[in-house]
Amino acid sequence: MSTEVLHGTMPQAGRILVISGIDGAGKSTVVENLAARLGTTEQVARVSGGKPQAAWMEALRLRLRRDKGNGGRCGDRVQSRNKTRIVRDALPSLVLAVLRWRLSRHARRLACSGVTVVADRWPTLEHGKMDGPKIDRDLPGFKGDVLRLLAGWESAIYRHVEPADIAFYLVVDEQTAILRNAQRVKAGKESTQDIIRRYHDNLDFQPIAHRVERIDNSGTLPEVMAVLERHLERS
Repeated sequence: MSTEVLHGTMPQAGRILVISGIDGAGKSTVVENLAARLGTTEQVARVSGGKPQAAWMEALRLRLRRDKGNGGRCGDRVQSRNKTRIVRDALPSLVLAVLRWRLSRHARRLACSGVTVVADRWPTLEHGKMDGPKIDRDLPGFKGDVLRLLAGWESAIYRHVEPADIAFYLVVDEQTAILRNAQRVKAGKESTQDIIRRYHDNLDFQPIAHRVERIDNSGTLPEVMAVLERHLERS
């Protein structure tokens, strides 16, 4: 979880502005430029609503991912997967839900104090989407009952996430997303297959917000910034 405050010169009513979209949609560039522009006239804080929210959380997630690949024969791997599924899938997702809820509360407190919060990504209530609830509910038997209980807690936490005031969802075509992701310099970068899957899974993504605007970001940076500024002026 990270916050960077930039001090402007004219105090205004605070708000939470979100820039969302799949990997390769241009979120980071737009967040950086939007925060810089707003920071010339108002107090701005940047927060990151994606994952991981903490270094220990990423270490745990990577450890559990490595454990997922262990096992001998196919049947052994399936049995091992079922035995470890609660810990590997549910608990990290539950912790992540709490961290995202806490981040949203922090952002709302900043907004209430007159700060404009610019967030890179934001939670959603939609199960299985990026930045949304993830715990599976389809395992039969006792483990399935436990997972469904934890999934209920996870969903309840997401329902208490503070809504952003405006969420801008950046939209690009599939090939643009693939190309931009290939050009990114990032540790653990998503594969092309990951980008394609996430692209189609999140075409109708709805962040938790009072207002969601879908913005075409296939053009130049000045073009998308001009569109954002027009929306902000109307609000």
